Amino acid sequence: MLLRIALSLSAALLTTAAIAEDAPTNREIVVIGQSLKDTERAWQDCIARGCPPDQEIRAALAHAENQFITGDYRDAKTTINKTVGRNRKHGGQYPIEVSDLFRASSRISEHLGEADQFRLAVLDMRDTLREGLAEGDPRAMVAQIEVGDSRAKLGYPREAIRIYRDVAEKAFKAGQARVGTYADLRRFLLEYAVADESNYKADMDKALDGLQKMADGPPAGAEDFGLVAAVTLARLDRKAGNTESTAAIVKRFADRGGANRPILLSAEPIKLPDTAGLDQKSGNVLAISQGNIEDRWIDVGFWVNANGLVSDAEVLRSSGNSRWSKLVIDSIASRIYAPLKSKGDAAAPGFYMIERYTFTARYMDEVTGTRIRQRSPAPRIERIDITPENYDQPFVAPAKTASEEVKPQS
Repeated sequence: MLLRIALSLSAALLTTAAIAEDAPTNREIVVIGQSLKDTERAWQDCIARGCPPDQEIRAALAHAENQFITGDYRDAKTTINKTVGRNRKHGGQYPIEVSDLFRASSRISEHLGEADQFRLAVLDMRDTLREGLAEGDPRAMVAQIEVGDSRAKLGYPREAIRIYRDVAEKAFKAGQARVGTYADLRRFLLEYAVADESNYKADMDKALDGLQKMADGPPAGAEDFGLVAAVTLARLDRKAGNTESTAAIVKRFADRGGANRPILLSAEPIKLPDTAGLDQKSGNVLAISQGNIEDRWIDVGFWVNANGLVSDAEVLRSSGNSRWSKLVIDSIASRIYAPLKSKGDAAAPGFYMIERYTFTARYMDEVTGTRIRQRSPAPRIERIDITPENYDQPFVAPAKTASEEVKPQS
């Protein structure tokens, strides 16, 4: 459980922070306003006229995003796979664009519970950047950090720690302080989680010491990671019943006039039970059986108010049984964001955010006595941000920003 919390916390905190100065962040899927027919036509027309690979990839990603938003996860994966088949060979000329295809594939695979496809897509993304970019390019280093993240998510935390340590060493030697600091941050988080689960106090203290040094004095150019380290330490304080450090961070932002974008400071994880598999009559909201795991997702909208608190969290759309949505709503309601900056004399209007959550379970590699693929009895809830890019504008009718071709709730 703590390993999952460590990864989800740092990922949520760093969504809007650039890791490498010359490298774009890993963009989240965002809601687009075109219909499925429009994006499919644009993609097919591009292929028909023999458009350049980068144009086809952009069209394919737009269509796959639209399919994903609509809930057609497997169709989105098919769109990506077909485009990879035609354009993998162009990775040397278009490394960023082709790597984006593999990154999209990895994220969709997570929501489908396809662990092996997730693993392979992340490796393909990393290899494409390594082969197509100059040696020491920060984007390739960040891709290797993503490989470490994937190993941690798949249950190999010590391998992930080794990857983070190796990236940090190489990054600092290459003068890439932001990349090195980010890799160290991931390592400290994971080292603490591993030590906490094993009750190794010496290792916990060592990880805490690394986080404290980062919070007190991050390298030049990586100051924002000092904030992330401070927020992480505050979360650990809250776990021990001490809320003073969290209040101090909130006050720091308020004293500076507030933030101009959503910056998550505190979040309780989605509280999945340790065991699952009970039938629906037992009252277990995460009851799972083969066949009921497909097409179960929710879009949750919520306001981040001027004081950084969440309000009006609600399920905007859903597919399949969504009884588990209460676990998500409770987690979102617990969040604390940095206080927001006022616009002139007007009060900060707040931000409206939309996130997609998918109830899924990973396919198991082998099940004795059958060749039929079966899912793990342990459920997962995957998250991705689908907030429209104009989230700082007055909000009207969230569902209208996405395709209306949504599967009805069953």
